Amino acid sequence: MRDLLADLNDRQREAVTAPLGPVLVLAGAGSGKTRVLTYRIAYLLEQKIFAPPEILALTFTNKAAGEMRGRIEKLFTPSPNPSHQGRESTKKKIPPPFVGEGRWGVTMGTFHSVCARILRHEIAGLKRGYDRNFVIYDQDDSQRLLKQILLELGMAERFRPNVVAYYISAAKNRLLEPHQLALQNSFLEETVQTAYQEYQRRLQSQNAVDFDDLLGLTCELLAQVPTVLRKYQDRFRYVLVDEYQDTNHAQYVFLRLLVKKHKNLFVVGDDAQSIYGFRGANLQNILDFRKDYRKARVIMLEQNYRSTQNILDTAAQVLKLNTFQYEKRLWTKNEAGQKVRLYEAADETDEGGFVLSVILNPPLAEKGSRFFGLRPQNDNRVEELVYETEETPILNQFFKLHSRRRSSSLPIYGSMNRQATDLGETVILYRTHAQSRPLEELLLSSGVPYQIVGGIKFYERQEIKDVLAYLRLLLNPRDLVSLARVINLPARGIGEANFRYLVQGLQKFQFNFGRLGRNLAELKLQPKALEGARNFFRLYAGAGKIPKQENLLGVMKFFLARSGYQEAIRDGSPEGENRWENIEELFNVAARYKRLPWAAGLRAFLEEAALMTDLDDLEEESNKLTLMTLHSAKGLEFENVFLVGLEEGLLPHSRSLLSPQELAEEIRLAYVGMTRAKRNLYLSYALQRQTFGEWKRAVPSRIIKAIPKRLIEKIPPHPSLSLQGRGIEGEGDFTL
Repeated sequence: MRDLLADLNDRQREAVTAPLGPVLVLAGAGSGKTRVLTYRIAYLLEQKIFAPPEILALTFTNKAAGEMRGRIEKLFTPSPNPSHQGRESTKKKIPPPFVGEGRWGVTMGTFHSVCARILRHEIAGLKRGYDRNFVIYDQDDSQRLLKQILLELGMAERFRPNVVAYYISAAKNRLLEPHQLALQNSFLEETVQTAYQEYQRRLQSQNAVDFDDLLGLTCELLAQVPTVLRKYQDRFRYVLVDEYQDTNHAQYVFLRLLVKKHKNLFVVGDDAQSIYGFRGANLQNILDFRKDYRKARVIMLEQNYRSTQNILDTAAQVLKLNTFQYEKRLWTKNEAGQKVRLYEAADETDEGGFVLSVILNPPLAEKGSRFFGLRPQNDNRVEELVYETEETPILNQFFKLHSRRRSSSLPIYGSMNRQATDLGETVILYRTHAQSRPLEELLLSSGVPYQIVGGIKFYERQEIKDVLAYLRLLLNPRDLVSLARVINLPARGIGEANFRYLVQGLQKFQFNFGRLGRNLAELKLQPKALEGARNFFRLYAGAGKIPKQENLLGVMKFFLARSGYQEAIRDGSPEGENRWENIEELFNVAARYKRLPWAAGLRAFLEEAALMTDLDDLEEESNKLTLMTLHSAKGLEFENVFLVGLEEGLLPHSRSLLSPQELAEEIRLAYVGMTRAKRNLYLSYALQRQTFGEWKRAVPSRIIKAIPKRLIEKIPPHPSLSLQGRGIEGEGDFTL
């Protein structure tokens, strides 16, 4: 292995070689925090300070864990026998392999995936009736269950399942049981408490956990079962955490329990990038690190390797709007670079047109030259203009798409060159998903290839969730949410009343599908439902006869064919074939587990599907423009960044304006977006925006006003673009 320390700057080297004990690395944006984490692991292994199985690295996304794993592969290749990697003087026994660990025994994964693996081994110790075949409910599954509970409570018309789910999730992140909720005589709070209690009872009875339970139950397990706690304290003698500022209370408690014995906790984070308060992330965890771990060493990483100095200075000025944060000044050896470009758009369509013009013709935008527009006619219609370029069809498409808008003038921008910008290195960032609509319209009309992060994810597609539900029942017959989803897919004549009778029968026969199938005649089922239920349960009754060494893919194909679901999907329509293609892609995922016995492969497969994140669907190697929310962008970097919609009420969001804590997080969100840019940063806002079908006046964000003029180059709008004829006559002019 090459000299690790030669690749590091002084501060990075200090972090990588730090003594054992608690260490906080405050790593500014683009300062190499992932490098420090991976080099720290390699250093511990190279110096034989710890054996590979004794190291645990925790992240927040599968993507981050994969990146860390890939970097270590390039740095360190231990000998085939992991026992030779430990402390030779002690010759202690190396712990047995941990499910999901890396090829060398180092365990890397998200908090939720690691907790899920611990629970697979130890959940019986909670004495709550769970077994290792528990299923993990995603957001949709949880809300289906809550909807049923609210219906039974007579509250379905007053409270939506997603609202109640939000409050339950917030309670779980704080490790609060239903009886611990503080009630303020609010009907909503009382409903949440009642629904929460019944929700947990049903999860337990169905051998199911939700996403938050993975953390909460693991904390409960470690706190209440001393033998399990000691086992994992001795197993993971050194713990590393990425993005520590994003930890919630449950994750904080989990770490405190895990490292209490050996005190070896190495965390990397940046308080300036704390943007997930709405998910329960607690900024105080990183601010109070030195209080929690009094002998902690704190190391600052301030040299930025990503961005130009002008981008860093701009982001720093925005961050000054906040107080109560660690002081740090990012600097770089990179060039000063271009000034940040700022565009004042007449409306959201004009804003999208500006973005498109820069993407397709950056040289013109670099010079600040602009623009070609549409001439308004007296009756607020747009006169058709033919612009003579090689790309006239693109321009005309753009024009025709928007010519019927009420706007009196709409821009068409200079000569467009499709190859002008590396689309794979370009991203459009916005505060809310709703802002993507006008951008998508323009991109579709211009033929620019793009991808949206955070749209309908692969594992959220209806057909994929159907297949997963069929499979979950193979391991866990108590999963009534999955049963309700597929019992009548394809149609078997089983409505709500017949389903209730089936549930009663399942409870009577202790969720044994075979016994229920043989005794269906005892239930009050209609003839058609009786035959449909008999075929369904007969299918699962034979699951016990599947040879253990059968692979998962074979089992999947068998069940989909015999259940009739495959035939129902492939109905000859183009939509049906598209849905089947998605299922075939799922087959490709299942094929990765072909070397495992089918039951073990199925457990791992279902766990992978449940723990996928938005960013795991990002195609980083494709030459596509990326659209995503600011919250999804953290941890990524692009040559060119467009941050759109910088208006009061959008960024910062209107919900944050009455809360100093939430407003501070919105400022940090803008900071995160700006520091994704390597070379080019474009900011834009609109003077008006369409909301709920009405044009409303917009005010430039305080974020823009915080940036000194010396750092900004304003791109002038076309003279014809004004508020006149755009639904807000006489409202005056907006200028900075």
